[in-house]
Parts: sequence; structure tokens; C-alpha cells
Amino acid sequence: MPPFSVAEIRALDLGPEVPARMSALEEGLEGQASAAAVAGSLVAFAPGVSAQHQQDVLQSLLLAQLAANAKADRHKDPAAWFRAYSSVLEQAAWVVEASTTATRFLPQTSTFSAASVVNFGFRSLTPEESAVVTATLNAFRSDAGGASQVVFECPSHSGGIGNFQVAFVAEEGGVVGMRILQVSFNAPQHVGRLMLEEFTGAAKFQLAFLAVTQNEEIYARVRNSIAAKVESRFQGSVALLDLP
Repeated sequence: MPPFSVAEIRALDLGPEVPARMSALEEGLEGQASAAAVAGSLVAFAPGVSAQHQQDVLQSLLLAQLAANAKADRHKDPAAWFRAYSSVLEQAAWVVEASTTATRFLPQTSTFSAASVVNFGFRSLTPEESAVVTATLNAFRSDAGGASQVVFECPSHSGGIGNFQVAFVAEEGGVVGMRILQVSFNAPQHVGRLMLEEFTGAAKFQLAFLAVTQNEEIYARVRNSIAAKVESRFQGSVALLDLP
């Protein structure tokens, strides 16, 4: 599938414009382990991801979510939503290396948390990689009164249904890749704070997976257009998290 042209990226339907300016996140984006909430996603950056590539990831994930929101109901039809989300990433110079359709998560305990679902979904990571994901989840839970709570909680679930993503991002040899876990659920209770909620076996969780690698040569041609497309939404949709 060919990448979006500049005109096509500008024409993406992201809904009504929001009058805001992109915040200067570059100051907080260094080559160390870091994390952020991006709308209904949490992103864990391994050490060594450049500031430019961190910015590319944040903008791409926001673009994909906004475009998918215009194509499908995020909470009521997560499968169609994730197909649209994946398509936007693929066409915006992220090459799909692997993907899976949604499968049922079967809990091994009588009660469980969303974090335990995420840890199960990322069980193939190395211990060092898993530690960054765990630190990201812990940082989000600790940011009780921070902007990340509004940024993530509002789009990630509604009532007892939800659809959120957790991405692990690493860079090697100048090439950046993302492993994205989609978690969708339907629970009998009204969910308040998602990452603090306790679920039982009555809650149905589904997991899907997407692994992508940035095509730097192609992305360089559309980087400015993607940034411009999400600029009005960026400040209100992205919040950095402090890792210990």
C-alpha cells in the first residue's frame, strides 16, 4: 500500500479543528527511557530512541487515532477501528512487520487488572524491555492529578467498554520500531480509573497486536505535513510521564 501523499494527509478527516498550539515537548524528549500518554494510548520508549523519532511516534499515533475515530466507533467496534488505525500507520510510512487479529484474554486469577492484561500481551519482551513497559504503567498510575489522566482516560473507555493501546518503542541502528498492543474490553461495571480498576472473569478482554517499523526515507517526505495535521490537537492529547 503506497504512503499517503502530502495532499492526502492534509485531507484526512480528523473531526473539527481545535484551536491549540503544539507544546514544546522536544525539551523532554531525550535518548533515555521515557513515556507518554497519547490520547487513548500509553507509549513506553526504550533508552536510545532519538528525540526526533519520539516526536514522530507521538504524532503518528495521534494521527492514527484521530483518523480511525472518524472511520469507526472506537468503543463499540474496536476491530474496525483498529483496522483503520493500522491502515493509517501503514500508509504514513510505517511498515507492518507482524499483526494479529483480536483474541480473548483468559485470566488465571479470580480478579485482575488492565496492567496484568498488558503484561500478558507483552510477555515476549525481554526483561529489560518489560521493565520499561512496567515503569510506564506505574508512572501513569502515580500521576494521579496529572494531565495524563485526562489525556488517556477519556478516550480509552466509556462506561464498561473500552479500547486502548500500549506501545513499546525501540531504536536500533537509526531505525525505530513500535510494538503496539490493542486492548479492548466489555465489563459489567462502570469503569472509573482504568488502570486502578479490578476486573473479574465476567469482563471480556480482547488483545490484538501490531508491529511496525518506520521507513525513514518516506517518512521524511511527510513529516512536516503530519506534524501540521495534528498540531491543533497535540497539546490537549499528549502528556509526558516521569519515569523513576
